[in-house]
Amino acid sequence: MTVLSSDIKFCEVSNLSSNNINNFSLIKGGLGETASDSIKEFAGAAVTDTRLMGVVSMTVHWRLPENSQMTDLYQFFYFDAEEEGFESYSSLLGGDSPEDYQKVIKTENELAGGLGGQHVSITEKEARHILQSYVDFNNRNDIPLPAPYDDYSFMLSPAAVLSDSEKYALMCKQCPVLDSPYQVITYFLMRCFAKDFKAAKFLTKGYVRTNLSPEHRAASLLKNVIEDYNDAVSGANTNYRQTDEDGSFSTFETVKAYMCESLIEYDGKYFLIITQVSLEHLRVVKYEKVSVFRLSPAEASMMTRRSEYITVTDIIPYSPEFTQETTSLTERAMITEHDNGRLFMIFSPHNDHVKKPVFMLNDDVLGIYYVADDNSQLILASYSLDGIKELEKDLQKSYMADCVVPVSKYEFKEPVLFDFINSGFEDFEDFVDVIARNPED
Repeated sequence: MTVLSSDIKFCEVSNLSSNNINNFSLIKGGLGETASDSIKEFAGAAVTDTRLMGVVSMTVHWRLPENSQMTDLYQFFYFDAEEEGFESYSSLLGGDSPEDYQKVIKTENELAGGLGGQHVSITEKEARHILQSYVDFNNRNDIPLPAPYDDYSFMLSPAAVLSDSEKYALMCKQCPVLDSPYQVITYFLMRCFAKDFKAAKFLTKGYVRTNLSPEHRAASLLKNVIEDYNDAVSGANTNYRQTDEDGSFSTFETVKAYMCESLIEYDGKYFLIITQVSLEHLRVVKYEKVSVFRLSPAEASMMTRRSEYITVTDIIPYSPEFTQETTSLTERAMITEHDNGRLFMIFSPHNDHVKKPVFMLNDDVLGIYYVADDNSQLILASYSLDGIKELEKDLQKSYMADCVVPVSKYEFKEPVLFDFINSGFEDFEDFVDVIARNPED
């Protein structure tokens, strides 16, 4: 008799009498292979260049030469430099097949799709150093480490010690190319308000105090408006001294100053902070905090208000289910479940919104697909006209193009989609009828 299992194989035996029942022998099959007891050979690693946004994702690939089928281990790490530290971990064990590789891509998209960055190759030593640094962060701040600890514990020893130049090179890999003064200033203020002083210091030249608002807790930068300004900064927060080089550098004739209006939030409190920042060689050399104002939630809402473009479609009966694989954009969407539907939030593949003189925190959102639980209605939404057009083109190129019927298009003066999602209404048209009759509600 031969007994087969998806995970293990038993040898053939001819007699099941009590005298020879112990003659069974277990043969380890490919599907029963693990990574824990196998030699691991480093095959590659990459980290997102999103450190200045306060978060990074890292993927590490190991070869398992002793395994016959489960020959590749992929590890996925998510790190938050502000509060959570080493926040999440997952892994995939598989072979060198196109199907397994697609699983890797899908997992990376789910983890890093909302970060808006590019993956940059790093060495094994650099990967170990990043992990060890965040494990130390968690331990120092009494933050539990993600499970399963044994899955990645082998990367914690020996200590991956980097020199100062190696640390700087690794930080450069985790940051985008800095080619705009608005980009440098917004990132600097964002990191200062978040109390992420290490990253803020990376954007400075000379000695610059990065604890810009010691009277406030770590805060999120919701909006930042930058204007050119005459350089009248006292430099009280620096020991900056002008050099002969300042007048000859081709990018700036001299140190250039900007006035910044920053809306921050923490614990449901809102503040407007006015700061003058001076740059040299696209690095912060001095700043001066001019004023601080407490704002009400209503005032903060007025400052962050923007339009929302919505396209409503009905899905014809017996159509395929709308999933993450439906369109090109949804493949990298962040999916959240709601009472009456599923939301697919699609982020821009870059963080170029940081380069604009007016920064808004959620300007990195390209658009949203929202599909009803009964697969009867599909809603497209974006904060920009270009964004809604891109979603519409994306849908038309998918297999759902022949399964949807356009119903209506709207431009709202302020976002309403999430109000609809939380309203209990199942049909968006019914929701619009109600808010049209009761605009104050």
